[in-house]
Amino acid sequence: MSQRWLQEIVNLDGVEGVFIASNRAKVIDKIGLDLKDSQLEALSLRILRIIAGYHIKSQKVNEVEFYWQNLYVIGKVASEFILVTFCKTPKVLSLLRITLNVTMANILEDKKFIKVIKDHVADRVFSLEKGEIDESEKNLISKLK
Repeated sequence: MSQRWLQEIVNLDGVEGVFIASNRAKVIDKIGLDLKDSQLEALSLRILRIIAGYHIKSQKVNEVEFYWQNLYVIGKVASEFILVTFCKTPKVLSLLRITLNVTMANILEDKKFIKVIKDHVADRVFSLEKGEIDESEKNLISKLK
């Protein structure tokens, strides 16, 4: 299904791994990562919180980029999922962005993947947890006001 497209991302020099997470912060697919799904889900939840913060201020986010555990992280945002990539070096980021755009387009055209992701779409019942906001998140949110 999406393994082919994720493998193209991992084949780039400097890319450690990539995963797809639903809007419920559940890992759908991953390649090249030694991290546990629980760690990836916690990271996904933080990315979704960042996106939600911008959404509250009526600002659209297509991509989130930050530094986490000695890795550069780029999260591409789609309406039903996020595509998160880990890199060792910032030198690969420009080529990676082009590859991510192509990958997102191909994944969004994959009917089997869309059918799988529709089962994971967040609804009004699912909400991002309000607890566990640390100081760095509070600092980011305060800058949006």
